[in-house]
Amino acid sequence: MTTQNRPFAEIAYRIKWHRSLMGLDQKTYAAKAGITRSSLNNWESGDYRLSLDGGLALRRTFGLSLDFMYEGIDDALPMSLRQAWRESPDERHSK
Repeated sequence: MTTQNRPFAEIAYRIKWHRSLMGLDQKTYAAKAGITRSSLNNWESGDYRLSLDGGLALRRTFGLSLDFMYEGIDDALPMSLRQAWRESPDERHSK
């Protein structure tokens, strides 16, 4: 499926990237953040926008900035996450 068919594909990509980096499955990642696995699955599908409450839960739990999740701006990420993001081989990363 293309990004055009999945309006929130970039947000989905960043969430999946972080979950993969943590080595967690959806159920565990969602439980740690206090969100439902179905909500996480919806966001990771790229068909549904990450809710503000969901974004805040991910920020509190994992230190992800809202700027990063919604816009891909990595400046407010903790240094270790920013480094991992910038070293990740994908053309979607702006440096």
